[in-house]
Amino acid sequence: MDQKKIGNFLRDLRKSNGFTQEQVAERLGTSSRTISRWETGAYMPDISLLVTIAEMYDVDVREIIDGERKKENMNSEVKEVAVKMADYSTMEKKNMLKWIKLMSIASFIVSLCVIVLNWIRTFGVMKTATTDMAGKIFLASCMDANSILAYILLAFSLVVMLYAGGKLKQVEQSKAIATLIKILVVVAVVLAVFAMVQAFGGKSYYFVM
Repeated sequence: MDQKKIGNFLRDLRKSNGFTQEQVAERLGTSSRTISRWETGAYMPDISLLVTIAEMYDVDVREIIDGERKKENMNSEVKEVAVKMADYSTMEKKNMLKWIKLMSIASFIVSLCVIVLNWIRTFGVMKTATTDMAGKIFLASCMDANSILAYILLAFSLVVMLYAGGKLKQVEQSKAIATLIKILVVVAVVLAVFAMVQAFGGKSYYFVM
């Protein structure tokens, strides 16, 4: 199977039908970046989408797999098998995403509870401290390795939930939200590195105060 050939075939089909990558992505419920990767041969379309793509471009599934036009049309039996394979793949994917979503929700709740309990403990200590010390205590709590790991786990769980729930594509379409997520990820990574440096260096803000 020649992925490059298939990609060129998909690109030619799209152009001959007068579609843009964005329009195809919207019809298939995916992103324009994914369409671009298909057409460059970097990735292959999911088997569950082959029948939909074939119907959209009015070609046979075999033609997409071969990366070229065929003179004969796909007979009804072959098409029926392809449809069943696509349905099976879609059902299997939905079951897997459902399981992933449940696990990510559990992870999100656990990490959120850890963060809330840490805040309650921190604010309890801050009540008995001076204003200057209260600020240091809050900073120490935020920069604690366990707290940072909880924040990262919370963010990761949220992203997985969005993906499993099919909401991540909507987020990707909003440049502002996508940029915000990227910034949060960078901040989380920086904080994680800082926490690890402090941990391996044997330092702790709780004791520096």
